[in-house]
Amino acid sequence: MFRKWFGGGEGGEEETPRTGYTLDTMQVGCLVDYDLKTWEVVGYHTCNYEGFETQEWELRCGDERRFLEKDEDQLVFTAKIGVRQIQENVADAISQDGDPPQQLHFQDRAYAAVESSAGEMREGGKGLGHDFVSWSYESADGKRVLFISQWGERDFRAYEGEYVEEYQFTDILPSPKEGQH
Repeated sequence: MFRKWFGGGEGGEEETPRTGYTLDTMQVGCLVDYDLKTWEVVGYHTCNYEGFETQEWELRCGDERRFLEKDEDQLVFTAKIGVRQIQENVADAISQDGDPPQQLHFQDRAYAAVESSAGEMREGGKGLGHDFVSWSYESADGKRVLFISQWGERDFRAYEGEYVEEYQFTDILPSPKEGQH
């Protein structure tokens, strides 16, 4: 019996389940722990900002949906917020001036503009992309972020969150359906 467990036993070879998942290998259906909650990966896409690639996973835990974006330097964990929850009228400012204000306020916190860029998002990391423009903001303490994106003429979206570290995402497990045929 011990030989079977530790090698050298008789019988056919069993398929070894894939282990060692990381954020880079995480796929739709995987489960991951963050902040004492287990999140399911329900979406994945990549963004190309003029040659600069990022990965983004959409995560769900109960009724909560969050977005984890990774580039070569950092990770950001955000939640979608209503554009109208931002104190300033972002949509009107972009429509009139081509850019949102240099400073925005959300939930009694000020955010200063950091950068803007045009990008192309590909669902699942493949196929034709969808063009968008993105504006990034950061809180004064450098811990929180606010993103505004424009998809077409009047489709604006906003996300607010924080910088996180890869080690905070643990116990990445494959989809319970992986390996089933």
